Amino acid sequence: METPDLTSPDYWEGREVDIRLNPASDLKIPGLREAIEARCIESAIVLATSGSTGVPKLIVLPKAAMLASARAVNRWCGITGNDVWLGGLSTFHVGGLGIFCRASLTGSKVNRMKWHEWTRDGRAFLDAVQDSTVTSLTPVHLHDLVEAQVPCPATLRGVFIGGAALSRGLAAKADDLGWPLWPTFGMTEACSQIATALEPEAEWLPVLPHWTTRLSEAGSLMIKGPALMSGYFTADGNNGWDWHRAADHEGFYLCGDRVEIQDGKLRPLGRADHQIKILGELVSLEKLEQSLSQALGLEVVVAKKDDSRRGAELIAFIETESDISEAFACWNDALPPFERVSRYQLLPEFPRTGVGKIDRRSLEAKI
Repeated sequence: METPDLTSPDYWEGREVDIRLNPASDLKIPGLREAIEARCIESAIVLATSGSTGVPKLIVLPKAAMLASARAVNRWCGITGNDVWLGGLSTFHVGGLGIFCRASLTGSKVNRMKWHEWTRDGRAFLDAVQDSTVTSLTPVHLHDLVEAQVPCPATLRGVFIGGAALSRGLAAKADDLGWPLWPTFGMTEACSQIATALEPEAEWLPVLPHWTTRLSEAGSLMIKGPALMSGYFTADGNNGWDWHRAADHEGFYLCGDRVEIQDGKLRPLGRADHQIKILGELVSLEKLEQSLSQALGLEVVVAKKDDSRRGAELIAFIETESDISEAFACWNDALPPFERVSRYQLLPEFPRTGVGKIDRRSLEAKI
């Protein structure tokens, strides 16, 4: 298949369905194309959500929704044809793909960078940035640049930060080096950005004008707008695919994030479903616990410790006094790098509550 020109309006206005999956992924999708055709889906992009635990979830993003998001971001940030993008982040993720959609609307030039060749000293970034005025980075990339004391290139006027939360400490250090950070909050289901601040240490992020937001009874974010996905497919376990419509009867989609909303701004409070982001990827602690427990035949708790570069470090508590090093290494080495547990601690007996449940707080206090 010929690689499409992602900066061409013909791509974004075309009727083709582009299934964009990371070739390094082992996700199997037999029958997906047939399921898409059966639903008469056209002019769309299909992406896998970040994270590899749980049931595969393939998001269907109408190209019109991507364009709606791109227009809103361009307007909000004052991006014009005079801007030059550094095309960063993978185009198998919505953050990287969104750059090309925004550039197609303004006719902007896009400089390319091979992000798998990223160097922690910042050299690869500086070689690629050239005359770029805007780009996107994850907190991991920014952490590397700050640690290497790399000053912001003179041409850059804005750097979107997404994929995970930006800590205030990292934002302050980057500001000292002159980095013009634009923190964002978004997701694949929303064609990237839902809220974006134009100041680096903003605690509350302004919701972009194309979104209507509200809270569920449990405090989870609900969104409604023209950049919402149409729905998603999940494998049914029988080599088929189930279709899930995105919006409810009022047009709102229930997100998995808890937030506060005030005066047109939101403040993220974390995932509602026991998931965290590591290196920009969603990781389910519950699924990891189940997997490790099954592999060892023991009681397991997986906890997290904040990490300035990765976002979080995973630590496993295992209820045993036996040597499980070989079995643990076999299980851990088979995981993607962002899901691997960095260390484990053996306990002869887990602390438990009065009703016999594992006392997670007591375990997490040992980190």
